[in-house]
Amino acid sequence: MERLIKFSFEDFDAKQIFECGQCFRWNAIGENSYIGVANGRVLKVSQKGEEIVFENTDQNEFDSLWNDYFDLKKDYKAAKSILSDGGVMDKAISFGGGIRILKQDPWETLLSFIISSNNNIPRIKKIIETFCRLFGKSVSAFSDTYYAFPNPSELYGIEKGDLAPLCAGYRDEYLIDAIKKVNSGEINLDEIYGLDYISLKAELMKIKCVGPKVADCIALFGFAKEEAFPVDVWVRRVLHTLYNKEYTAKEAAEFAQKSFGKYAGIAQQYLFYYMRENASILGLQEG
Repeated sequence: MERLIKFSFEDFDAKQIFECGQCFRWNAIGENSYIGVANGRVLKVSQKGEEIVFENTDQNEFDSLWNDYFDLKKDYKAAKSILSDGGVMDKAISFGGGIRILKQDPWETLLSFIISSNNNIPRIKKIIETFCRLFGKSVSAFSDTYYAFPNPSELYGIEKGDLAPLCAGYRDEYLIDAIKKVNSGEINLDEIYGLDYISLKAELMKIKCVGPKVADCIALFGFAKEEAFPVDVWVRRVLHTLYNKEYTAKEAAEFAQKSFGKYAGIAQQYLFYYMRENASILGLQEG
């Protein structure tokens, strides 16, 4: 029996969701069509207009997993209304208003954004895919083999040398540190999930290489802390270009909290996507 379901959603654009920089295991296989691996499952998402087709799932699985993963219960219109400023943000919302913040697995998000540090998206995706092939369980779907992201217990006892095939460079040391701290219980991802944003960020930064920007990415994409506003050199350029002011990382974070409040993370994704997709027009280069 064919395993697919169809829905119509507003404020949902597959391309924007999967290509805004928040995830690394979704790959385009055609126009507005993607295959990805999340929570050990393989899903194909295709979109025409407001109709979205989800293949390789059923209603029970969709209700228990994908509904939450795609944040489909959130009223993004309400968030947009609060963020609307009659100017810059309205332009960003108009351009990338189909973005939804995926509720990704905290463990996968932790390691993925350690890998992302000072890296570009194609290379990040390649490293993560190699990592999953080395240590994750295989999953069959669409006449092909995919690999789930390995859980902490599957990585217990691995050493830096085991990660050499990733070609991740200095990040190997930081991945090992995260794996050891989670497996030892020094960092308990279930317990810290319930912490407030500031306390959560402080816990995440106990792991090597997890500075403010990476911690904010993990908090936003893995722990649903929508007030998190990841700031790097690129985001500072975005703010400088759009708001005509130079910001330090600290000033950028303060500006975001004051201007966007509890939806700062959603605002960051609108702004980031808008500027990245229009970078050549605006004279910006990522990096």
